[in-house]
Amino acid sequence: MDQEHKIVLSGYSINALLKSKEGAIKISLDLGISYSEVTKSEKSIIFPDGQSIDLSIFKKISKKRSEHDCFILEDNTLFFIYSFENSSVYKLYEPHMDWPPTLFINGSMMHTVSVSKPTEEGKLKVDSLGIKNGDIILDTCFGLGYSSIELLKRGASYVYSYEISESVIEIAKVNPWSSVAFQDKRLILKHDNVTKAIQGFNDNYFDNILHDPPNIKMAGGLYSLRFYKEIYRVLKFGGKLYHFIGGGRIPREYKVNYTKGVINRLSEAGFKNIKKSYRGVLAEKI
Repeated sequence: MDQEHKIVLSGYSINALLKSKEGAIKISLDLGISYSEVTKSEKSIIFPDGQSIDLSIFKKISKKRSEHDCFILEDNTLFFIYSFENSSVYKLYEPHMDWPPTLFINGSMMHTVSVSKPTEEGKLKVDSLGIKNGDIILDTCFGLGYSSIELLKRGASYVYSYEISESVIEIAKVNPWSSVAFQDKRLILKHDNVTKAIQGFNDNYFDNILHDPPNIKMAGGLYSLRFYKEIYRVLKFGGKLYHFIGGGRIPREYKVNYTKGVINRLSEAGFKNIKKSYRGVLAEKI
């Protein structure tokens, strides 16, 4: 099956199917993007493409796995969407039924779903940059690609994005909400460490930069003065940097340590007009 037609179910949808009566059932097979009809018989669920799964399999998954866990259907078999890499565990995580999923890494969500849906958060991050048609943008950390997708929607001519984790890229490839990014030729996605890859760009190359790194404890190099100087170097004069910082579990600690330190290092790197923006800061090269 083509990537855009892969069937992905979460524990929420599996439980909904188990609770439904026999017959035709309207349900999302792509985590809330669209809705299709499946048929429930006494022993199985039959999907629109002819694949089927025994109800006994659904019952086992319901007992063993969380409602948030996601599964891809291939060859009449459900595969749990997760991966081990460098002593870390990655999985696709649906916060609520028919919601855009987020990444769950070593027990932590990569989006604060109590604040907004992950895709809506992507829009809020991009809003402050004021993207113009034809802009060339650096999106430093791809993740599931929600910010890159939004940058493309706003008219960017090219979005360069980097993802250090191969597991994250593979999970994004089977996430229905990420498929738009992989179908758009304006996205240049590289499996690489952006702190090294950025050194290959000429000075003043990008119109704007969106920097949405993991938290500082997971990726301290992405908050370093050395990296901020590289971001400054490759950004055009008049360009803007949006830097997502987010909040730790202890808001006071986050406000004092993370944001203040980021602002100080960005200023030392040469950025001006540094001010708070949506859960992060906005800075200019002038």
